[in-house]
Amino acid sequence: MQGSKQMQTEEQRNITEAEEMEKIDLVSWLQDYLSCLKKFWLQFLLIFVIVAGIVVSYFEFTYEPVYSAKITYAASGTEYMTVNSAVAKRLSKSIPVLTANDEFKKDLLSAVDGEVSRGFSIVSSNTDESNFFSVTISTNDYESVNPLLEAFQKVYPKWVSKTTGTVELQIVDKTASSGRPVNVNSLAAIFAKGFLAGLVVCFALATVYLLSVRTVRKESDMKRITSARCINCIPEVVPKKRSNNKKLKLLITNKRIDWGFKQSILMIQSRLQQIMRRTGDKVLLITSTIPAEGKTMTSVNMALAFAQEGMKVALLDGDLRKPSVSELMKLPEGPGLTEYFRGESTPEEIQVVKDGVTFFRAGQKKGKVSGLIDEEKMNSLLEKLRKEYDVILMDAAPSYVFSDAMILSSYADKVLYVVRVDKADAKEIRVGMNSFEEKEKLIGYVINRDTGGYISQSGYGYGRYGKYQKYRKYAELDEETMNTEDTL
Repeated sequence: MQGSKQMQTEEQRNITEAEEMEKIDLVSWLQDYLSCLKKFWLQFLLIFVIVAGIVVSYFEFTYEPVYSAKITYAASGTEYMTVNSAVAKRLSKSIPVLTANDEFKKDLLSAVDGEVSRGFSIVSSNTDESNFFSVTISTNDYESVNPLLEAFQKVYPKWVSKTTGTVELQIVDKTASSGRPVNVNSLAAIFAKGFLAGLVVCFALATVYLLSVRTVRKESDMKRITSARCINCIPEVVPKKRSNNKKLKLLITNKRIDWGFKQSILMIQSRLQQIMRRTGDKVLLITSTIPAEGKTMTSVNMALAFAQEGMKVALLDGDLRKPSVSELMKLPEGPGLTEYFRGESTPEEIQVVKDGVTFFRAGQKKGKVSGLIDEEKMNSLLEKLRKEYDVILMDAAPSYVFSDAMILSSYADKVLYVVRVDKADAKEIRVGMNSFEEKEKLIGYVINRDTGGYISQSGYGYGRYGKYQKYRKYAELDEETMNTEDTL
């Protein structure tokens, strides 16, 4: 009995998990389409307008009014209802054959009072279990439909008598055309068709795009690539249209950057600090797959976040091909790691302290790391920094494009990987991360410019912070004024 209950509980748990997975898949599916719509909204709008316009124009210009007239007969000739019903059904089914007969058409047209300028059609239907059947004549010419009905009324009984003999036909109803088309050209219906066609085409194009794209759009996509942990997602920051400063730096020290963005950065710093404290690691290399994924922005903000925690932090700009730490932090120009490796500068001469972080510039001369780096000098520098600083960060070049990150990772304890949404191909990400995973140096990855969640815009003109925004009011309360029952 107890085993049966356990089996039922297990089955219920499996059903619940399956239902949850279906919900997650549905939400993920909807998020993909919404992200696609946000990314290509202008193109979709143009396609929608074009398709809707074509459909509306097609139905508008190809519309031809159809006028119809109807006559209903009752078949009789016997005293048995079932027999009359069968005769009516047979006569109804014989109408298409009869109207295809050239002799019948000739007799019908000769009986028309006037000329029939357009083609016409004759269809029939019968009522089940009754001796009634109806004949409907339709044409695009209103002037011809009623004369055709009159001619049919004259000619048809003669042809029936030739084939059936004793059948008697009685007219029980006759409805002439009133001049109003039976297929009214409704603009509302036409626009509805155009609207629906536009939506279907846009949906189909979005589906094709989503099936063909091989980039990362959410955390579940990364789980198919790697088993490494996701440290956190950095939300996309979108400037308001009315904002005059389009090049506002995304730094947590900038007061104009919204609370939600800062919280995502602080969450990453907190998790990294906990992991590195447990393992005793100090040197963290930060890289990405390809350029423009936000690795430098992440590196600098991590350094600032660690410094805000009261830790001594050093950040080395190891991207000697395209250094950007100095530009982001607006550091003064001067010698850097390039000059240090060449023996032209000392560690003290290449460092700049700002916002509690010691920055080691890349230098004024660019080149391949493999050709510039001096192993002895690099080891000497890091040995010195390990003694003086709590955390040492290195911003490296993209790992898929260059081997520089792989070379520098040999001097680092751990590697943090930055993945920007809809940027690098999944295969490129897998290749870029593979070497760090093989050496067990990958501490995890960060998803940058995450578009998930709701859009919210701050007074400073920045928004789209997802789950963080709704909790902002709790962080702004202090313990004395906080009402636990109301806020938690």
